[in-house]
Amino acid sequence: MADFEIGDLIKAKKFGPMEHDFTGIVEKVYNNSVMISIQDFEPSDKNGVNELNSRAVIRQSEAKMIKAVPRTEKSDDEDEDSSKDADKKSSKSSDDKKTTKKSSKKADK
Repeated sequence: MADFEIGDLIKAKKFGPMEHDFTGIVEKVYNNSVMISIQDFEPSDKNGVNELNSRAVIRQSEAKMIKAVPRTEKSDDEDEDSSKDADKKSSKSSDDKKTTKKSSKKADK
């Protein structure tokens, strides 16, 4: 199974209202599937594409990579730094949620 990323151009097998194979650009990557924006299709499938709102969710195992976007490799240090930053943000947000009640007195006229 190929690792897909947002922006990859892939070829998908026909399914549902589609009568022919089609190509599209990956918009979102899930565990075992990808959501693509349908780009190139047979003219006879125009109604099917409109029915799907020009998007389709397909299995990664049934998708074929046509053109991959440039990949950037993360080192182990970057992964650890990003997880530490996330921990700091989550602890800070929990501190922000704690509020204290302040009593206010109305001024006598």
